[in-house]
Amino acid sequence: MTAKTRIISTMHYQLGKPLKRYYTRVRIIGSISMGLAILLSSIYGAAYATTTTRQKPGLSPATTSLGQQQHPKAVNTESRNKSSAASRDNNTAAVDIKPPSLAASLNGSSCGALAAAHPELSTSHNTKLRKLAEYETVCGGALASRVSFFVPLPATAAEAVSSANDVAVNLQQFAAAGVQPLVIMEPHTSQGNIDFTAYKNGAYDKILDNYFAALRASNISDSTMGMWVYFPEANIPGWGSVDPAVFASNVTKTVQYQKKYFPASLATVMLDSKSYPSADSWSGGSYVSLLPYVQTIPKGLIDSFGLQGFPWAAPATSAEAPQYSPTVYLPTQLAAEAASSLGTQNIWFNTGTFSKAYANNPSESVIASPTQRQAMLNGVIAQAKLLQSQGFILSVHLFSQNKSATPEAKDWSYWHTGSPLDDNKLVLRQFSSDLQARHIGFWLFDTAFDN
Repeated sequence: MTAKTRIISTMHYQLGKPLKRYYTRVRIIGSISMGLAILLSSIYGAAYATTTTRQKPGLSPATTSLGQQQHPKAVNTESRNKSSAASRDNNTAAVDIKPPSLAASLNGSSCGALAAAHPELSTSHNTKLRKLAEYETVCGGALASRVSFFVPLPATAAEAVSSANDVAVNLQQFAAAGVQPLVIMEPHTSQGNIDFTAYKNGAYDKILDNYFAALRASNISDSTMGMWVYFPEANIPGWGSVDPAVFASNVTKTVQYQKKYFPASLATVMLDSKSYPSADSWSGGSYVSLLPYVQTIPKGLIDSFGLQGFPWAAPATSAEAPQYSPTVYLPTQLAAEAASSLGTQNIWFNTGTFSKAYANNPSESVIASPTQRQAMLNGVIAQAKLLQSQGFILSVHLFSQNKSATPEAKDWSYWHTGSPLDDNKLVLRQFSSDLQARHIGFWLFDTAFDN
C-alpha cells in the first residue's frame, strides 16, 4: 500500500445546514450462515485465484497509477492524498468475475428481525437521514442502530460558537428521527490541518471550551450528543503526525472538554489496523500493537474502541495480489488489547466492500462480484465472533457510499438509487440478517449526495 486517499466519505457539511465541506473515509464487514459460508468459501477461493491483479476494496488504500494506495476513510479529509491516476482513452474491459446468482443461495427475503422503520426520513432535510430511508425501504425496517456524519473542527473561538450551533441542528434532526449519531471530527479546520503539538500545548483549549459550551447552550442533551470520535485513524499518514503520545494527549484533552459539558455522552477512539512510522510516507506500514496510542488515556474516559480495516486490490494492469481477507486487515488481537487498555468491552469495526475500484479508468478497473463481497462480509462477521467469544460487545460501521465520481473512484454502495433488486442488494440484506442473528450492531455511513 502506498498513497492512500483518506477516509472515503466526501461529505459536504455546512455548519447548520446539510453538509458542505469535503470529507473522506470508510471500511467493511460481513457474514452469512455457517453452511453457506462453506459454500461461498469454495466459490470465493476460485474467484480469488483469478483476481490477483485487482485492487483492494474498501477503505483500504486504493492503489494509484504511481503504485500508491488510497485510503477511503470514515472521516473528513479534504480530498487528502487524492488519487493521481488519470483516465486513459483505451477501452480495455474491466476485470470481472461472473459468479452464479446469489439469489438461490442467500435468504435475501429480509434483513432480519428489525424494528419498524423510522417515519418521514425520506423528507428529512438531513442527507444522512434521507439516505437511511432508502436502506429502511430495502430492508423493511430500522436497519442501522447508529449513523455517522462529519463535523468540522473550528479554527477560532468565535467560529466555535457558530459551528456548534450548526452541528446542534443536525443532532436535533437525528434526535427527532430517533436515530443515534456517530459524530466524526477530524483534525482539519477551514485553515488546513492543525498543528498536533500546538493543540497538545493548549492552542485550541479556548476553542474546545467554547464549542462544547455552545452545544450545551443549544439545548443539546447528553443522549442527543450521541457518540463522538476525534483524531480518527491518526496512525496513518495524512494529518501531519503519527506520534502516539501526542495522539493520546489530544484525544484525552478533547474528550475531557466534551464530558465537562456532557458527562454522560459517549466518546470513542478509531485507529487503522495498519500503523505507519512516518506521517509523510505510505511506506513501512505494519500491523503492530496499537497500545502506544491508547495506554496513557485514562481508563473509563473512552466508551468504545474502533478498528478500521478495508480490503484492497491493485489496478487490473498490475500483477500485485489483492488483500480481501478480514483476518489480515481486521486483526482481532489489536482491537482486543486496545479496548482492554481503555477499560471498555465495546469494539466496532470501520469497514466496507467495493463493487468497483478505479472506476475512472476502464483499463485499470477492478470489479468485486457479489460472491466476493459476501465472502468478505462473512469474514468480518467471523472476526467479530472471535471478539465476542472473548467477552467483547461488537458493532460494524459499514461504509457504503458510491465514490465512483470522486478522486477515490470506488463504489462502496450496494445499489444505486432507484435500481432494482439484485445480488448486491441481497448481500446487504443477508449481512444485516447475519448481524442480527449474532447480536452484532449495524452502524452505517452513506449520504443522499452519493448518486
